[in-house]
Amino acid sequence: MNATPRNARVRSQRGSISVEAALLLPIFMLLMLAFVDFGRLMWTQTVVNSAAAEAARLAVLPEPSDAAVADLASKRVADGGIKTPPSVVVGARSANTPVAVTVSVGFDFLLLADLVPEIAGHRILSSTSVMVHQP
Repeated sequence: MNATPRNARVRSQRGSISVEAALLLPIFMLLMLAFVDFGRLMWTQTVVNSAAAEAARLAVLPEPSDAAVADLASKRVADGGIKTPPSVVVGARSANTPVAVTVSVGFDFLLLADLVPEIAGHRILSSTSVMVHQP
């Protein structure tokens, strides 16, 4: 019988867990960074969508001015935690016609921009909400 003792097998595999961890840890860290950055992207898009919808709800009323609609959209973007001031475009407002409100915000990947140059660069996230203007 040519069997190696159990202690000899355990000793020969002693550093294998450290080597496996050293090989897999960078991959897991890169995935975590990607999840964080893409989570920020989705969160920013959700805030912009919400700001555009709320501004469009205000824009369909006859009393508020375009400046008041833009101020509301800017406030909602700031309340969502986005520090970059948005660009707000309010469409023509006349009775019984659709009015469009477009909110745009700049976005940059923070963590992945240095690691993956293809996604680096400034992006514009925008959302347009359309509702019928009330007389």
